[in-house]
Amino acid sequence: MPLDYSKWDNLELSDDSDIEEHPNVDKKSMIRWKQRDIHEKREARKLQIAKLKSELELNSVLRPRIETIKKGVSEKGLNHYRSVQRRIKEAPSDEKPNTGSPNQPTYDMMISQLLQDVYRESAWIVDGSQIAKDGKVLDKNGGFIKERLDWHIKELNKRDLAVKAEIEKEEKEQSKKITSEGIHDGWSQSSVNKAQPSPLDDKPKIPKKKETTETIEVLNPKGVETSRQSPSTTSVETDEDESFGPLTPSAKAFANIPLGAFEKSFAFIQKDSSVLTEATHDSLLAEAFDAERRGDKGLAQRCVHQSLLVNYCRQLGRDGVGLFFQKMISRNPKSIEMFMQDFNQTYTRIATRTVEMIAEEEAAGEREQIQLVAEDPSVEIGFNLPDGPPPVDLRLEGEGTEEMDIEQVKAFLQRKWDIFQAFPDNLKNALKTEKLDEVNKVLGKMKVAEAEKVVELMQEGGMLSFR
Repeated sequence: MPLDYSKWDNLELSDDSDIEEHPNVDKKSMIRWKQRDIHEKREARKLQIAKLKSELELNSVLRPRIETIKKGVSEKGLNHYRSVQRRIKEAPSDEKPNTGSPNQPTYDMMISQLLQDVYRESAWIVDGSQIAKDGKVLDKNGGFIKERLDWHIKELNKRDLAVKAEIEKEEKEQSKKITSEGIHDGWSQSSVNKAQPSPLDDKPKIPKKKETTETIEVLNPKGVETSRQSPSTTSVETDEDESFGPLTPSAKAFANIPLGAFEKSFAFIQKDSSVLTEATHDSLLAEAFDAERRGDKGLAQRCVHQSLLVNYCRQLGRDGVGLFFQKMISRNPKSIEMFMQDFNQTYTRIATRTVEMIAEEEAAGEREQIQLVAEDPSVEIGFNLPDGPPPVDLRLEGEGTEEMDIEQVKAFLQRKWDIFQAFPDNLKNALKTEKLDEVNKVLGKMKVAEAEKVVELMQEGGMLSFR
């Protein structure tokens, strides 16, 4: 079957040389800002398309209601028109478009306003008599009102055509560039799903031996001699050539289970046994080191706790997992004591080793850090922190706010608050002091990649100010 390469015609390729640099802004920041600009324009187009489609949906609801009123006026005259107005006034329906806005008017409110406008266009009161425009007497059959209602229906139809054309234009522009959301093609082939092996069937990984010196750090030193008899032994080999991968989404969810919640851990494993791999065990321990390093002791302890559960399950095998959790859930004293002893030893080792590693790096002066420093000494870096989520009745005041979309402003403020809330507690506390030195102390303890991500999120949320 010939392959279709036409979909790659719209692939946009660029490199760092495409970025126009500014003398006062480093190139990495310019690249990030350019990427953010592309994403913001893409999101703006999505919002515009969604807004236009919601307008079509609104018109599709209003049009048949107007046509029904017009038909009633044709059959029953002005009395029907007034009865509709009276019904809306006395028993209005709360049905309205699902926009989420607290001030969103109902369909009845919109129809009521239209009926008032139509009546005002049709006639006015002169000396107690209803006189139509152009000096004609308004007939009781509502002929002029029917004309105005028909005119509004035609305007709705014209507007629908214009909106559909605009949606087609925006979607065509959106499809010019290939994004991950727009790729759905796959290979045209059939396959047979094979039975997935259990993670507990993995063979233990044989530690790599170096020709020079092999250094092994054991997280529970007391269990080294009895590692073959006890499943509670957990060890990590320090090897600069080996790096553990990041936690998978399942492993992250597994690591968020509270300490001692064995029922929840067992239920999680029954639904998703992918966390019982050796890679997950190693990644949990690596994440424990990282969390301890950045001051998130709660996450560090949870990662150690869950890594031990994975290790126990792997050592006991699939036939022993149920029995192990049965003892832990029933709080068997001997089992709980053995597990907690291993947990305390492992976490203490990680906490102690983390302090030693930071001290060694600082003493050697080799540790790379990310710090907030203004290139221009006359520029002062400040912080613009959110007080909380945006209020429901947000009002925009001041010069230049007339053209701002209040919903987009709310979305930005909500995103800003979400970013701030996701920061570690020690970083949030440092930011609240609004002191640059305190923030740099926290950034300095983070890994370079993590600190860079934090600074990028601060910029995205508009939390950095330069004055």
